[in-house]
Amino acid sequence: MLPLNPTVYTVQPNDVLSIKVQSRDPDQSAFFNTTTVENRNLQANPASLFLTGYTVKSNGMIDLAIIGELKVSDLTVEEIRNLVQVEIDKYLLNASVSVKLISFKISVLGDVKNPGTNYIYNTQATIFEALSAAGDLNLSAKRKKVKLIRQVGDEAKVVNLDLTSPSIIESPYYFLHPNDVLYVETSKPNISQSNLGVFALILSAISTTLLVLNFTSK
Repeated sequence: MLPLNPTVYTVQPNDVLSIKVQSRDPDQSAFFNTTTVENRNLQANPASLFLTGYTVKSNGMIDLAIIGELKVSDLTVEEIRNLVQVEIDKYLLNASVSVKLISFKISVLGDVKNPGTNYIYNTQATIFEALSAAGDLNLSAKRKKVKLIRQVGDEAKVVNLDLTSPSIIESPYYFLHPNDVLYVETSKPNISQSNLGVFALILSAISTTLLVLNFTSK
């Protein structure tokens, strides 16, 4: 068995966090939550969570009700939860804080069945889970040449991955980060073969039509 090495993601500007506070007195904890009776139905749609979440500002801060600004950039979700918990404990007794990253999205492009962007409602996702969400690779896809594009600070890092290698699960890129992009290259020979098959069908249809016309004209 090969070991798995999940990479640790730290929150970056423009990430969106869901922060919920619960306590024995719902009326008191409500002051620290953005959820209201009016927007509960809105939150039933996961794609709308960002409207009631906390967007990390360019300076790495979020602005919590009553507590004020907290710096959360370059911290893990668990570290942010602990940070908020310390602040909440100053106001409420026996309160519980939950923090989740709700802007975890992965884009899969290229030679897959359903290219596009998918939101991941989990704490982590692997390359194969992302490809599965995209409907898997087409037969003409190059499994040995999959590009992963990852934003690191102000730069974009491009890594070539071989999905056929068993050591792929040992790669530091096996576990994806929010906003990663996977690009699957197309195998040109396979496309050519596919086109040849189409052309063969067209030629066969034309030949059949000509034979029928020649037969009926006699």
